[in-house]
Amino acid sequence: MNSTGPPPAHDRARGLFTGVVLGDAMGAVFEGEPSVSELTLREFERSKDQLHYTDDTVLTIAVAEHLLERARCGGHLLDEGELAAALTCAWNREPWRGFASSAVGLFEQLDSGMPWRDAAVSVFRGQGSFGNGGAMRCAPVALAAQSAHHAAELGRRTASVTHAHPDGQEGAAVQACGVYLALHTCGPLDAESFLSRLARVIHEPEWVRRLQAVAAQLGHRDPHRAAEALGNDVRATHSVPLALWAFLAHAERPVDVVRQCIRAGGDTDTIASMAAALTGALRGAADWPQSWLRRVEGLTRLHDLGDRLARLSP
Repeated sequence: MNSTGPPPAHDRARGLFTGVVLGDAMGAVFEGEPSVSELTLREFERSKDQLHYTDDTVLTIAVAEHLLERARCGGHLLDEGELAAALTCAWNREPWRGFASSAVGLFEQLDSGMPWRDAAVSVFRGQGSFGNGGAMRCAPVALAAQSAHHAAELGRRTASVTHAHPDGQEGAAVQACGVYLALHTCGPLDAESFLSRLARVIHEPEWVRRLQAVAAQLGHRDPHRAAEALGNDVRATHSVPLALWAFLAHAERPVDVVRQCIRAGGDTDTIASMAAALTGALRGAADWPQSWLRRVEGLTRLHDLGDRLARLSP
């Protein structure tokens, strides 16, 4: 954060959305790679080609617009049935944005009229999805949450419409709470305290162990080592911890947060998007390089969402 003090709330909101789209669009180029060399990444950064976001940003926008619509109507902050419909509409409008086949199947069932609770348990042999789809889109709820616990609960609820598995929901709770804590950090970031506060909102013991694994990696800066220890695939238990590590280990340098997520390989777009959302919520929008921002589509729309949601912040 700059020497004049913490960034104002509206700048943190813009930073959150900037991080979402930057991490997503930059990471999408390398999705599925087992790892990415520093040389390859530097060459990519020197390019001037436009960067396009994926389903991660599409669904984050849908969550944000749902929150704004609920606020406009004066009803409860979140309605799962309406959110399921909004997510399905977002997929229908842009099905080419890189949606996973499991997500496509679920949205097809929602589009056909299946109730969201039934659709959510229809995948993965009735267990529901334990992937990171709920966590990747939940960051906006932190702007409307009244407390860390409230943010975690809103994260679980936004995930539940597509992710019936506890891990899919708990990953969203951890990410939403993490973004809330980042938004409300007004001094140097204390990684140990941050993880301790996250642990207080967790319902699943496995997630406490995953946070302990993150803490054990904070002394190391090697993204490949972190990926081996924490995971880097689409499972929420593997991708949310890696995003937290990248954020906590490199929070003073936002560019390194994104770079480390990409260099770690695997589900690079979602992991970088989650980590950069945390970083943007902490540091605001000003710290991202202009050379990156000029390449990313949709930034004006995302900044507008940030401005409007910032006005809802308690």
